Amino acid sequence: MFDLLNDCPGLAPWLEQTAELSGYLWDKGWAERNAGNLSIDVTDIITEQSACAADPLCRDLSFAYPQLAGRYFIVTGTGHRFRDLAHDAPHHACVLHLSDDGRVFHLVWGGEDDPDFRPTSEFPAHLRVHEFLRQRSAAERVVLHTHPTELIALTHLPEYQNEAALNRALWGAHPEVKVTVPRGVGLVPYTAPGTEALALATVAALRRDHPAAVWAMHGIVAVAREVMEAFDLVDTLNKAAQIILLRRGAGVASPGLNDAQLAELVRLFHLKD
Repeated sequence: MFDLLNDCPGLAPWLEQTAELSGYLWDKGWAERNAGNLSIDVTDIITEQSACAADPLCRDLSFAYPQLAGRYFIVTGTGHRFRDLAHDAPHHACVLHLSDDGRVFHLVWGGEDDPDFRPTSEFPAHLRVHEFLRQRSAAERVVLHTHPTELIALTHLPEYQNEAALNRALWGAHPEVKVTVPRGVGLVPYTAPGTEALALATVAALRRDHPAAVWAMHGIVAVAREVMEAFDLVDTLNKAAQIILLRRGAGVASPGLNDAQLAELVRLFHLKD
């Protein structure tokens, strides 16, 4: 691989943020083994000169993504650990380029010393989400999937296996949740990992104007403009889940903030409710 960072210095901050995020996810316990994955649309950073230096070996995608044709993404690798990526991004992540028909990709950078390097097994979900973001001309370019422990635990409880009930509980846990996630999260019923069904269900949840989709008994997908913004979103939601579980463990049945208190937050912070 050539030195892409010399040709495209704008990539360096994104790779640095990716490495920083990786350490946080591992420290939080949200990235056990090779769990979790990240993709970032960096098309506007890659130059034509860099594109010419791409790896000529094409790798097929499971589906076609014509709306993403010709675009470039930073993507974490399948089977690779976030804890390793935090120290050595070139071996555990890549920059890849989708073909002009959106059916194959080739590596532009990364995946070093691994001739069989492939992006995360959840790449179909990432691509469908990026496709959705492009359809909306959205500013978000980051898609993060991780396994926040307490939020996953919450979706094992029958009373929170409903999107409205889950959001009401999260908002009631702490005022910051309503302020920072006023539209709440989408809830995707359990669906097998790595499948097109999960990808489409995730997009359907995001279409309901949510910045994140909780995968029941699995994890979460968050979209954001910046890497740390995606992390902060998940961190805020998981903190709320921790509070809910602590409250339940203490035998407290209160829903937390009441409807009047939540309405006050909407007024004070001019939230889109």
